[in-house]
Amino acid sequence: MKRIFLQFAMIGAVLSVGAQTLEEARKDIDNENFFRAKNALRKLLTDPSVDRNQTAYYLGNTYLKTDDPDSAKIFYAMLGETNKTAYGSLALGRIALLEKRITDAKGLLDKAAITSKLKNSEILYQIGDAWFKPTTTDLKEAIYYFEEAYKLDLKNSTNMLALGDAYLENNEGGKAMSKYESAAEVNTKLTMAFVKIGRLNVRARTYDDAITAYKKALSLEPDNALAHKELGEAYYLSKKYDLAKPEFKRYIELNKDDADAKTRFISFLFQSKDYEQVATEAAQMLQDDPNNYILLRSLSFSNFELKRYKDGYEYAKRFWANSRGKKVKPIDYVYSARLAALNGDTVQAIDYFKTALETEKENAELSAEYAKTLWQSKRYADAIMQYNAKIAQFGGGALDYYYLGRSYFSAGNYVAADSTFATFVTKQPTSPDGYVWRAKCNSRIDSEMKAGSAFPFYQKFIELAQTDVTKNKRNLVEAYGYMGAYYMNAKDNDQAKLNLDKALELDPNDELAKELLKGLK
Repeated sequence: MKRIFLQFAMIGAVLSVGAQTLEEARKDIDNENFFRAKNALRKLLTDPSVDRNQTAYYLGNTYLKTDDPDSAKIFYAMLGETNKTAYGSLALGRIALLEKRITDAKGLLDKAAITSKLKNSEILYQIGDAWFKPTTTDLKEAIYYFEEAYKLDLKNSTNMLALGDAYLENNEGGKAMSKYESAAEVNTKLTMAFVKIGRLNVRARTYDDAITAYKKALSLEPDNALAHKELGEAYYLSKKYDLAKPEFKRYIELNKDDADAKTRFISFLFQSKDYEQVATEAAQMLQDDPNNYILLRSLSFSNFELKRYKDGYEYAKRFWANSRGKKVKPIDYVYSARLAALNGDTVQAIDYFKTALETEKENAELSAEYAKTLWQSKRYADAIMQYNAKIAQFGGGALDYYYLGRSYFSAGNYVAADSTFATFVTKQPTSPDGYVWRAKCNSRIDSEMKAGSAFPFYQKFIELAQTDVTKNKRNLVEAYGYMGAYYMNAKDNDQAKLNLDKALELDPNDELAKELLKGLK
């Protein structure tokens, strides 16, 4: 982050800046045009005619609101430890909040209010904002200072909107809407008021009302990027995907130099299941930003969905190499576990599954996937434990019982395996798989063929396997071989020969059938 700080002075001179004054930059922050505000404030920081304390403070705010607290602290620190201005106390208070020194933060923020003699609505608003954003540390304090700022300036629409946001966070939707509507009445061209009204309606899941509000915002300001993005999200949530995509594209066009905007568009495309476009767009963007962990995540996920598992796993490994200290999500472990398993990296897959299941405790599908990975890696005892845990918590599907049975069988517990496959048969009565595995289990339990307990299961398997002889060929050869041996023991040579001949028809090189036929001559 320090490198960003050292470079900003060099690049500030060549940046095109939409907001030329400090007041305009502040308005951009209030309107969530953070990219434009950053560019303007960087340039203003080199202008000796502009208040350096305020400029550095608001530049810190833009970084804080775009999830870059390290850079924010650098700019707040520019005001200095001994700065006696209200903005100096604000900056130090913000730093204390970031460092979770809440008591220190309260003293510093209260000091900023005292320094302003409680008569500067902007300072009071900023104190409320510090307690409220980017994460709510003390909602009661935030509302108090927003209300005090509002009392000083009843027509300040920024204060009204902030107070509305705080009320909304406090689950006072009616009071929030009242403030948003009041702001729109005070300033009939206030785009942000209608954006906020739209957001409240999205929160209430009244998407049609939200869409109406966003359209009103765009009628006031057709090129408002934020309104296009919010409208796109409202369309998406109301399942109007064809209308959502052009709004997001327009949002990108209006933020063509903003990499964050592009990555948000990539996220939208993924949510829309447009995996091919995600892979194309993200790969192109990655050329300019090869270590962008959000792009790497998108490429990993989209390639998994497109069944390009090798590419997906390569991107997953690059994602983990570049996501240290970032906001890793539980779903990252889920996709990486699946990709690792599909690429044969079962040790890594198991580690990812374990981490994913710590946060995804109610995910039945993930629990089953983990169990299957354990089975595939021949950790049968662990697979047995995991399948039984999954079945106990969520109930078992046919495949759960199938692979649990296979795990018991591979672990040599044929009785438990037979019981498990019996359950599988009740769930899949027309599948030959349950019967052949019951036959295999009973063949080992009754290894000397004293009871012939495998016979009825091989017989049923042969009947059901005729629907796909090619697929079932290997097990059919085994079944006919067992039947031949069974009939030989029963002294029924005709039936024995009939079954052994069928085995050799499927596999002329089957040694067991050949050997048994010799015994019939």
